[in-house]
Amino acid sequence: MPKRSRSVTSAFLTTTVISAALIIAAPTRTHAYITSGLPAHTHRAFLRKLTDDICNQSIGSLSPEEMSTCPMLMSAWATAPEKLNLSSDNGRERALAVEGLLKRMIDERRAGNTEVVAVTEDYNAVMKAWSMSGEGSKAAVRAEQILIQMQDLYSAGDSTVQPNLESFQIAIEAWTKASDEPNAPARAQQILEWMTSTYKSGANDFAKPHTQCFIPVLKAWASSRKLEGPIMAEHLVMWMQQLQYQEEIESAKPTTLCFNIVMSSWLKSGDITSEKRIRQIFEYMESSSKKGNVDIQPDAGSYNIVISSISPAVKKYYDMGGARRADRILARLENGFLNGDDTLKPDSIIYNQVIDYWAKTQSVRGHFMKARDVLDRQVKMFKEEKVRKCRPDVTGYTSVIAACASTYGTVKEKRRSFDMAHLTFMESCAEKYTQPNDVTYGVMFKAVGRLLNNSDEQDKYARTLFKLCCDDGCLGEMAFMRVKAAVSSDLYEELTGRRSYEELPDEWKRNVTKRQKKFDVKKKLGKKGDQLRP
Repeated sequence: MPKRSRSVTSAFLTTTVISAALIIAAPTRTHAYITSGLPAHTHRAFLRKLTDDICNQSIGSLSPEEMSTCPMLMSAWATAPEKLNLSSDNGRERALAVEGLLKRMIDERRAGNTEVVAVTEDYNAVMKAWSMSGEGSKAAVRAEQILIQMQDLYSAGDSTVQPNLESFQIAIEAWTKASDEPNAPARAQQILEWMTSTYKSGANDFAKPHTQCFIPVLKAWASSRKLEGPIMAEHLVMWMQQLQYQEEIESAKPTTLCFNIVMSSWLKSGDITSEKRIRQIFEYMESSSKKGNVDIQPDAGSYNIVISSISPAVKKYYDMGGARRADRILARLENGFLNGDDTLKPDSIIYNQVIDYWAKTQSVRGHFMKARDVLDRQVKMFKEEKVRKCRPDVTGYTSVIAACASTYGTVKEKRRSFDMAHLTFMESCAEKYTQPNDVTYGVMFKAVGRLLNNSDEQDKYARTLFKLCCDDGCLGEMAFMRVKAAVSSDLYEELTGRRSYEELPDEWKRNVTKRQKKFDVKKKLGKKGDQLRP
């Protein structure tokens, strides 16, 4: 204990000496120390000590060098929580430290020190510290109070604290972070409305509405899960257009991102009419861009939202036309990219969605061929057009096999579907990034049981498939149940040894949760190709 006590005392004295020396030193050297790559605990201890030394001195006694250190200290506290290893638990400490420095500057000015001037950036640092403090609505209220105080001081003639775009943006974002306040989106919008009226009245020409101030409010409404969320987001974009066209405030113009946020708001709402409304917004964006408004031209994200909005129609309401609508939207995206629009670059997610829609549309004749066609387009886009974002994965291949396995019809049609499933499975095995997982094997066993008409052929294929599945460690519970339905009782007993799934060797199930196999693909591709012959 004595040794530890002397060590702590030594560290404290060292910090004290360094801070005292740096207060006297030139501001550039202090700045270098503040921005240096010190360990978090040392950096924080230094800032705390230096802040206390300034704030605890008698009013009117600070030197010019000490006062020039205040803005740098405020910035360091406000903008470096990760570097200082500060969590939300002590975010309040950070905010109070920054506000204490600002108060000291104001008190010093009132005491007659004319060289001390608290400017807009200093107030912004305090607001930012509160916004990042993790104090929720309390922090948002304080940030809003500081913003109002700034505007009041500016209106009274103090031009050094005129609120600027950043000031309003910080206050707005503070409310969007207030997860403990149910009406946080509305409070953020109130600041936005006050900002606009302040600018239009001529009270503050720096309060000109800007798109960057609208985006946080739009996101707040979109993620609020409130019933009125999508409507409020739409009205906000309509207001932006009014400011742009009627008030001629070009800085407030809506962008593609703004419309995407509105569409995502409808997507999250779960409203039965969301697909229709999203499609209307999307078509408006397209028609506007064709008329010359490139600011709201749909991008790949827009198309992704539109296709995602079709999911309830396909999966919940069994809409037979849902997959076809999604496929047409995807085709428009592909054509736009191939015609030179790089913002319409498709990705794997959007292809997997459309393939999955076709897989679940069993009532459409030849639906498995439609699913396979989308996968072929994805492969071509990846290999020939070099679009790395749309690299096929096991999800797409598995969905095509699932589409094949769910085919109804004649023996001939089922055979055709099985051949497609087999071909797709073999192609999945041929690439490292599309290796089959436990779900892939499960739907492949389903295809064997449902599509092959000859029991001997079923047993022959299933025996080989089971061996590969176990070798890969991908025998999941679904695959295990599908094996029982796909093979004869004698073969089932032979393969499983009359054991339950829990009793089977862990080696057979080792990659079920990992999804991807852990072996050298090149060594086994040839073996699979030789073994699996229908």
